[in-house]
Order: sequence, then C-alpha cells, then structure tokens
Amino acid sequence: MPDSTDVSPSSQRSAGLLIPVFSIRTETDLGIGDVAGLRQFIDWAAEGGFGFVQLLPINETGPDNSPYNSISSVALEPLTLDCSPEGLPTLSEPEYWKLLTDHRIDSLRRGDRVEYDKVRALKLDLLWRGFSGFLEVHYSQGTEDDEAFHEFCEAESAWLGDYCLFRLLMDMEGGSHVWQNWPEEYNTIAKARAYVDQLLEVELEKTERQLLHYAWLQWTAHRQWRAAREYADSKGVRLMGDIPFGVSACSVDVFANPEIFDLDWYGGAPPEKLFKDDPFVQKWGQNWGIPLYRWDVLESRGYDWWRQRVGKVAEIFSMFRIDHALGFYRIYAFPWNPVRNDEFFPLSDDEAAERCEGSHPGFKPRPDDTDENKAANRADGERYFRMIQEAAAGAVIIAEDLGLVPDYVRPSLDSLEIAGMKVPQWEFENGEVVPPERYPELAFATYATHDHFPMRAQWEQQRQISLDESKRESHEQWEAGQFLDSLSRFAGISTDDGPPAYSDEVREKLLEALFATPST
Repeated sequence: MPDSTDVSPSSQRSAGLLIPVFSIRTETDLGIGDVAGLRQFIDWAAEGGFGFVQLLPINETGPDNSPYNSISSVALEPLTLDCSPEGLPTLSEPEYWKLLTDHRIDSLRRGDRVEYDKVRALKLDLLWRGFSGFLEVHYSQGTEDDEAFHEFCEAESAWLGDYCLFRLLMDMEGGSHVWQNWPEEYNTIAKARAYVDQLLEVELEKTERQLLHYAWLQWTAHRQWRAAREYADSKGVRLMGDIPFGVSACSVDVFANPEIFDLDWYGGAPPEKLFKDDPFVQKWGQNWGIPLYRWDVLESRGYDWWRQRVGKVAEIFSMFRIDHALGFYRIYAFPWNPVRNDEFFPLSDDEAAERCEGSHPGFKPRPDDTDENKAANRADGERYFRMIQEAAAGAVIIAEDLGLVPDYVRPSLDSLEIAGMKVPQWEFENGEVVPPERYPELAFATYATHDHFPMRAQWEQQRQISLDESKRESHEQWEAGQFLDSLSRFAGISTDDGPPAYSDEVREKLLEALFATPST
C-alpha cells in the first residue's frame, strides 16, 4: 500500500510501499520471496518513482515463521537468501538443479501460499551444499572470501558465538528454541558454553563444522543483505526496516543475556472489549510474552545490547520503524508467562494476584495516573530514544505510536524530531476526521500497517459487514460504518448511495488524499 511520506524536517516527501519479503514472488523463486526478488522489486519501485520500500523484520524466526517472533535480534533469516549459484558462488549448477528436482520445485512455485516446512528443507539443503563448497575452496586457504569470513567472525564476535552455540543446541533439541525446556546440562548460557567445549573435545570435527556452518550462514546473509542495501541506494530507493520493541523469551538474546531481561514480567496490551473472538484479551489484555527490559542494568552497560541491535539494522536499512514505540515510555505487563494464560483466564484479579506474589497486570515501570508519573515516563522514553538515535548513525527513525497513546508521547517525539504514524481512519480532532492539509510534516501517513490487510481488502471487508442484514445494529456493523465514513470523509468519497464498491476511482481518491498531506 503506498504511503505518503516526509520523515524529517529536511527530507523531501516521498511515496513508499510496504511488502513482506516472503511475498515478493518471482518466476524463479524457490517457493518464497527473497533478496533476489527484492532486487527486481526495487527496480520496479524506482521506475514508478517510489522513494522507499518498507519490509517486515528480517531476523531469523522460530518454528512459527513469524517475523515478529525471532530467535535473534541480530541473526538474519536464511529463507530470505538468494540460494541460487549466483547468490551462493560455492554451490555448483548441477548440485543446484538436482536439489530443486529432489524437492519438487514446481509444486513449491505454483502455490499461492508459502509451504514453510518444504521451502525451509530445500533452502537449508542448498545452504549446506554452499557451505561445504566454501570449506573446500576457501576456508583456511587465504583466499579473499576466507579473509572476509574471518573478519566478519571477529567483527561480530559479541553476538555470533552465542548464536552459533544456540543453533547447535537447537539442532540437538529437534529444532526447539524453547531453551527453558532444554536438559539441565545446557539450559543456561554458562552451562551451554561448558557443554559445547566438552563436545569440541569429544567430537571436534563434527561440532566445529556445525558451529562454522552457522557462522558462514550469517556471513552469507549479512553480505547478501548489505549488497541489497547498496543496490537500493544505487537506484535511489531507500530500504526501510522494522524493529519490534520486544524480543521472544525463547530467543538467544534472553538465553545469553538473562541479566538484562526481567523474566517475571511480560509485555502486552491492556484489556480490549472489542476483541470479541478472544475472551482472554477482553478480560485480561494481550500477553505478547516479551520479557521486560531491566533498563537499570542496560544503562549501567551503556545500553550495549540496544546499540548493537539498532546498529546492525542501520547497516542494512537507511530508515526503520520501531514497532510499539510506546513501550519505551511505559508498557502494559503481566506477572505471568503467556503459556499460563489458560490457567489465569478463569481467575479473579485477587485470585491471580495470589499466584503472582501479590502482583497485578498493569503499566510498567509506572502508570500514567499522575502528572509526576507522566513526566517520569516521558523522561525515560526520551532518554532511550536519544540512545537509539545515536546508535542509528543517521538512519531515519519512524515510531509506531498507535493504540492507547498517552497525551505526552507525540509532543515528546516531536521534540526529538522522530516521526510518528498517522492512520487517517483513526485520526480525529474534536470528533471530526482530520483533513489531509492538517497533517504535520513530521509524520508517516499510511492506511495500513503490518497488522492490517491491504487497503482494497480492508475496504471490501468492512463494506460487506456494513451491508450484512444479519448484523444490523450490531457493534461490528457500527464499527464498519465508522471505518468507511472516516475514510470517505478524509478522501472526499461520496457515500450518498451508501459506501461504493472498491474501484479504480476509490483507490485514486484514497491515494490523492494521502499524497495531499504534508506528511511522509
């Protein structure tokens, strides 16, 4: 969905497109979009005059394949890689085509959905062959690639060693990243390091090869993605990334750095009565399972983990969004892990507190219930965002500041010259839809985020609900009417005869209104 954009006072407004990498399908893909397809998409975007391409997080995912549930804040997802001989020079053409045949590539390319298990099996086979070729041709042979690989390992030593160790142990656990359920022998980082050291003594060649494989994989991934950044820059198109506020409790970040996370509290969102299909959310709220940060510990370390995270993203993306930026000011939190949600669902607030040493869900580090607390939360958020700006090294930051937004957040972001997001169907002043000309320059205006369907699908879905006789006078139908009315008013679309079906004319009016805002 094109976005109207002007993300800093000095930048020119530009239009961009949001697309997940996995959706960039081409005739020669391997069942999923990848950096090779991204290059083609960049060409198309440049020809169309688009200024940026916005992607979802590209970090390595867990078994659920969600970009927002990664196992590492730095390691990149192997499925995004170009696994052809062009992308993997140490993979031979005969090996490539044989593996494609063995894995029935035609069926993977035909489907309209990604068959993750099959695609992963194919790509990991190709990557293993590419790695084996690297060992034969380059490793410890003084070639240019051998030197580049060793330089990468040294430069990334702060995170790479623990990541490789974590992946090795995941393999031993059948692919499970839930380290909390691993055997006692290696269920902490200290024990895991000692355990792998013992493995290296007993099975040196096998263990070393496995660890090297994961290091090589990340070297390859970072090299391909940095090349994608250079290609985009050469075409005048900026790549825009995405940093989720939290990380999975089952990530290598938490496993290797438990001291910077509070594993007694998990971030989420407050109760929401409109989640009619989820009684837990209606009663308790959304428990995302992201452990809270121990900001005092991070501060004592100069925020090293956050600086690393932001710095690695800025190497690939010239601009990036921070998902749930409100979390830097305060975050709604639960004193239990979401794996226990079913246990807590039927309990009263007092009964739940009894099982949590008297703790209740609520905003951390403090609620916005007094002017003093609001000022303290604002000061915290601004301190953390200044750190992120330093680590971003000039990359443009967009804050996803949607939801229940405290009144101090947007003035705070403005003072930092960080663009917040404007979603027209949610922007009101005194009960009226904010017209395009009233939008600020320092803002990122869009009709949809990663949480939404594309505009056409949203419009038609809400239109069908608004016309459904079986839902007459229901809250759902009222919401649909509000959605269509808000967008129609914003874009000047006539609804005299009811909401029109989505058409070229509707699309043009929506885009014209978005592009008429002074925002990005």
